[in-house]
Amino acid sequence: DDTIDTIANKIYSKRIQIAPVGFEIDRVVIPAKGMKGKDFKIRKAEKVYLLVHNKKSEDKASAYADEIVRKLKAAKIKTEKVPCDWYNIDEITKKTRDLILKEKGNEIAINLASGSKNHAIALDRACMTFRDRTKIIPFYPEAKKWAAHTKVKDLTQLTTGVKAIKRIHTHRIIVPEEELIEALKLIHANSVIIPLAAGRRGITKKDLTKKIYGTSSKQNLTKLQRNITQKLMKTWRAVEPFKVGRSEYIAMTSEGEYLRYILQNEETSVPESA
Repeated sequence: DDTIDTIANKIYSKRIQIAPVGFEIDRVVIPAKGMKGKDFKIRKAEKVYLLVHNKKSEDKASAYADEIVRKLKAAKIKTEKVPCDWYNIDEITKKTRDLILKEKGNEIAINLASGSKNHAIALDRACMTFRDRTKIIPFYPEAKKWAAHTKVKDLTQLTTGVKAIKRIHTHRIIVPEEELIEALKLIHANSVIIPLAAGRRGITKKDLTKKIYGTSSKQNLTKLQRNITQKLMKTWRAVEPFKVGRSEYIAMTSEGEYLRYILQNEETSVPESA
């Protein structure tokens, strides 16, 4: 594996940062201009994606985003506002993951401190969804002063300055194989109301086998059980079986729906839009 120093100093086609917008300015702007940490560097960004609230009428931080854009423009750094519901951790996770996929091959630094707790949790979780994390650099810009009274124009920051910048290591989790992710997509797309199952939705094992292998032969049903459903049930708790009469159904659990939603776009693909 590459060391932190090696990763930070590699020449990539672009240097990208992703930063949620809360009531902070310095903790976005200063790292975007580049900083040296104790054991790694955050190089000056060429572009910063700013995660902003998707409901403008409820967004109390819009003026902060505008001020950040102004300051970064003065530093010749491009910006792009990415709207998402800052109360929805799953949506923030997926939006961040899609941005990382979009910028595949570039150095991508993730700011974990500039937004809310929901943002910090979601951004960290997004980093965990990748098999290859060598070019993803989560970091924490430590504030110089807290509860500051200093104002930027008419905006009061929660903190001022950046005392230090710290590398946050990405966690290692097991990401489901592509075959399993595709199976979850098929279950979601083809589920129907299961009779006598209190409104639960699912797909029959035979129909799922046909969708994946072409036929529902005994051999393919065994293959489905061994290669797909057992793994999704035991490892991921993503599906559960239902039997109604002689019909056997596979239903998605909430964990399965989460995996399908977050991993909708695979690492080998790039979404059409973030």
